[in-house]
Amino acid sequence: MNAIPADPVRARAELRAFNRTVTERIGVLEDQYLGRGRSLALDRLLWEIGADGADVLELRERLGLDSGYLSRMLRALEHEGLVVTGASGVDSRVRRTEITAAGRAEISMLDRLSDDLADAILEPLTPNQQSELLAAAATTRRLLTASAIEIAPADPDSAAARRAIAQYYAVLTERFELGFDPATTRPASADDLRPPAGRFLIATLKGTVVGCVGVKLHPDGAGEIKRLWVAPEARGMGLGRRLLTAIEDAARQGGSTIVRLDTNRSLTDAIQLYRTAGYSEIPSFNDEPYAHHGFQKHLTEGPPDPPVSYGRVGFIGLGLMGTPMARRLVNAGIPLTAWTRSPAVLEALAYAGATPTASAGEVFATSDTVIMMLRNAAAINAVLRDDSGSIRSFVAGRTVVNTGTIAPADSRRLAEEITSAGGTYVESPVSGSRVPAETGTLVGMIAGPPDAVERVLPLLEPLCSRVEVCGDVPAALTMKLSTNVFLISVLAGLAESFHFAGAQQMDLTLLRSILDAGQMASPLSRVKTDKLVRDDMTAQSSIADVHMNAELIREAATAAGIALPVIETCARLFADCAESGDSGLDAVAIVRTLAALSR
Repeated sequence: MNAIPADPVRARAELRAFNRTVTERIGVLEDQYLGRGRSLALDRLLWEIGADGADVLELRERLGLDSGYLSRMLRALEHEGLVVTGASGVDSRVRRTEITAAGRAEISMLDRLSDDLADAILEPLTPNQQSELLAAAATTRRLLTASAIEIAPADPDSAAARRAIAQYYAVLTERFELGFDPATTRPASADDLRPPAGRFLIATLKGTVVGCVGVKLHPDGAGEIKRLWVAPEARGMGLGRRLLTAIEDAARQGGSTIVRLDTNRSLTDAIQLYRTAGYSEIPSFNDEPYAHHGFQKHLTEGPPDPPVSYGRVGFIGLGLMGTPMARRLVNAGIPLTAWTRSPAVLEALAYAGATPTASAGEVFATSDTVIMMLRNAAAINAVLRDDSGSIRSFVAGRTVVNTGTIAPADSRRLAEEITSAGGTYVESPVSGSRVPAETGTLVGMIAGPPDAVERVLPLLEPLCSRVEVCGDVPAALTMKLSTNVFLISVLAGLAESFHFAGAQQMDLTLLRSILDAGQMASPLSRVKTDKLVRDDMTAQSSIADVHMNAELIREAATAAGIALPVIETCARLFADCAESGDSGLDAVAIVRTLAALSR
């Protein structure tokens, strides 16, 4: 179980004040929500039933309602003629609620009124305030969802446990380089994970299993952790760490003084979790054919396992990406010293818990590892080089981590010169825009000396849902540019698709629905299609940034003699868009350039 906040009185007061503000602002206090003659609870139930209907038991689990209270609510909706409840056509023992024609019309009205309410909340705010509120809303929803996940013991042979283990096997089959065969792995039967021989836990969210973990309790006092799995929809919520802590407690209660586990090298996110949770790497301790790494952790008081040490941490560059990244490090409990050119941004991060400094040099003076998220090579050079162009002496004895995107040749040069000046250089570009940076779901790539990479990896855990070790500098940046070839092409293609449809008076909302349902849909494409439908050009990844990346790719391709005709075209389009004055808008604003070309 996680500890309560350091100042519980203030934490409770802040959360209660938040609840009061939200309930008042969205109209919960009104006896007729949205003026439709019903409470918010009844309207929410009607919305959850939806056009497809729902089993009553499913509604109970989804909304966490008492059966008697739910029955009364359904009767109220039936009395209005909005729903009908009866035996399911599939199983007469199951009660099912279906929407009526009047109910469908009411849901449509509620959707429209809810959109109006959302617009009324956002309209008085500036664009920056709107972005801040929407980001805060996304974070709040994620954390409230995380707090609703329950972890409890389960029989490893129960239906829920079997489903979880089957999904765990499916992940291994997908992620392992040569696939996974449960018949060839070391056994961990239901009896092995059932008391007194072991323990098994499952995590549930509104009745759905979203995680599991088990432990085998060996007679020598060692617990062997098995089957740690988190469902895709629950990732980024800290559930893996909660499950790991819970199974450690279960192992301790079962008499274990130490826990061990093995893992495959392809599970980089799991490896990061173990390293940051106090586990130390050990030689192989079993004959598991899929294992490349072994880890252990002492559960009793005594000499702790030596952690991988990144030392004191500094952060330079608090822009669109740097600010949420630095904030996530602070929220993860990592003491952070920071500097940026904007005093207002630095002050806001200081309020969140970072220590502000007056200069980049002061960050290096007080840090062992310095993370930089700067716009380009020129910005990096302005920090690291003196007037003569030489690397400043303050890098000596420091590990410099560049998370920005620069030319691979520039990164290689930095590595050589920082090493010559007595420092260590690691490149760790990240793939993703502002929203993934805020939610800790960036994809990281890292390259550099192996021991330095080992020290830096735990710092990426709060920032990234996945990190891939790419080898020596500049392999990570070359890989980042390779991914950007695809991403830039997707952005241009989406904009061109909407331009083509819009120019022929097609329904853009319908186009979005079709694209979002197709095989090429992704979290990125869904965000961008939404922005294109709403003509929302607020930057997540700006035209200027995409243009810069396209130019970096072009330069690297030219140097290597590689033909990239699609990127050549995209680079020209983004350049035209930037020159038209739209450089600060979101990348999908290229649709405006396409429209101008058609005139």
